[in-house]
Amino acid sequence: MEIDWCIMKMVMKMTAWTTSKTNEAVKTNDKEKGSFALGREAYLAKRKAAQDRDKNYLCCGIWGAPKTAKSALAADLLTEEDIANGMHVFVWDYDNRFIDVKRNHYDNVENLVVFNPIERHPDTLVDIKATKHNAEMHYEEAMTYLKDGTLKAVIIDGADKFLTDVCETYMRIKHNLDADTVIKQLPFVWGDRNTPYKNFLHKKILEMDCHRIVIAHSKEKYVDGSPVGIIANWHDSTEDIFTSTIRMERKISKTETVFTALIEASAIKPELIGTRNTVLTIKNGEVVWTGLPSLKKGEL
Repeated sequence: MEIDWCIMKMVMKMTAWTTSKTNEAVKTNDKEKGSFALGREAYLAKRKAAQDRDKNYLCCGIWGAPKTAKSALAADLLTEEDIANGMHVFVWDYDNRFIDVKRNHYDNVENLVVFNPIERHPDTLVDIKATKHNAEMHYEEAMTYLKDGTLKAVIIDGADKFLTDVCETYMRIKHNLDADTVIKQLPFVWGDRNTPYKNFLHKKILEMDCHRIVIAHSKEKYVDGSPVGIIANWHDSTEDIFTSTIRMERKISKTETVFTALIEASAIKPELIGTRNTVLTIKNGEVVWTGLPSLKKGEL
């Protein structure tokens, strides 16, 4: 009888353990089902919001040589109607030139929120930690305006400077490199430059639900050590994200100076690809700004 009682106790323990684990499994499954349902609900809401949106958002790259009205063209996205309606455009002014556009052509209006995130140490080297913090804070502020429905666009002015002055400095410091040895590094070293660039520009700025413009200078393209043409000085992968690209040019003659915008790509208006548009003319001291209507309307 004692043996039978011992066996019974063992069976009871095993049954209790099995029941307990079974209940835990049931609870876990229920919890997982609940999480899935909530996740699906959020996914469906996000998908519906994208489908119901009544307009497309620009994702545009503007590039060209210095002093070709790149920043001015991007700023043209903020209209007088936008200002009256309390809309804003946030600018990361890595090139430190957009602030002049705001002061000289927009009466320093508060709707154009311009900020240069770059901070430097006394030896002029970029302070990576402070610069990253500034850029992130500007992003968080822009997101509050986006949630309030008062953010029209974000602009990165100086993507090339962000890549070379900020992200490349981080890479050089991490791997103890000087400027002369940078180009000789292995791909994983370059990853320490490209990753922070992509994490901020591609995964944050260019994912925002508003108009997005990236501005960069031009640079020479080399093949086997010889120059073969002029290209934009943002990272190669950035251009793959854009739905439109514009090349700015300036032509100076004896009688006038003409600034033009060449539309190189446009997913929304493919019929405009290859067209060259005069955006600014200076003649006999008279300045005539026409801008680019398709960009101003957000239809490029």
